[in-house]
Amino acid sequence: MHLPQPYLGMGTWGMGGTWERNPDNIDVSIEALRFGLSLGLKIIDVAELYGGGLSEEIVGRAIAGRREEAYLISKVWKTNLRYDDVLRAAHGSLKRLNTDYLDLYLVHWPSEEMPLSETMRAMEHLVDENLVRAIGVSNFSPQLMEEAQSYLKHTAIIAHEFEYNLLTREAEHEVIPYCRAHDIDLIAYRPFAKGALTQHTNVLLEELAKKYDKTPNQIALNWIISQDIVAIPKSSSEAHIKENADALGWELSPQDIERLRSA
Repeated sequence: MHLPQPYLGMGTWGMGGTWERNPDNIDVSIEALRFGLSLGLKIIDVAELYGGGLSEEIVGRAIAGRREEAYLISKVWKTNLRYDDVLRAAHGSLKRLNTDYLDLYLVHWPSEEMPLSETMRAMEHLVDENLVRAIGVSNFSPQLMEEAQSYLKHTAIIAHEFEYNLLTREAEHEVIPYCRAHDIDLIAYRPFAKGALTQHTNVLLEELAKKYDKTPNQIALNWIISQDIVAIPKSSSEAHIKENADALGWELSPQDIERLRSA
């Protein structure tokens, strides 16, 4: 089982607040997500942590009547990784999202305080109960991914979400090679490095933006997608989503991909 194409998702951090609930942008967030679905962007990435749960409620309202158009990813936070807490968290996410199942459920962050064996046993139970179609992890080392898989009897970890962009490249050393060797889909969050890529002039990005008649952000997204990695940029408005979507449908040349890799 693999994530659907196109390999471009809609990130929901900040919709309905960041760490706490904030209803100020509910309507614009719902419209943005619906607009993205209309453009064929199926993957929506959310977590129980975002907006104190309000982000999931916003996604639930956005996909109402359109569930099959969406590929829903949610995540259980590191304070909820004991067996019963994982199950309780998953049911909470399903209720807020107003759906019977999640396409992909991730362990958001590993915890040294919670037994990973309990966590993964609960994750597998969710698959067995058809509440979750697939499971994965986020921010795990290859060693922890190996350990997590060892606790699963008949379910595979199919995806790993991690920070990756032109400035943050640590995953290239071990994480990406491990995932490719084990047929684990790659999901990159913060593809714009929290805005750092375009806050200051980047000569190469500006040069390639002119060459391809695209924006620097579109070059940065295309570079990630060209590696068969799912990019999850922030999707706070229709204009933002339209810019993100225009990173699709064209390709950087192999030479330019390598120039960006080497820069």
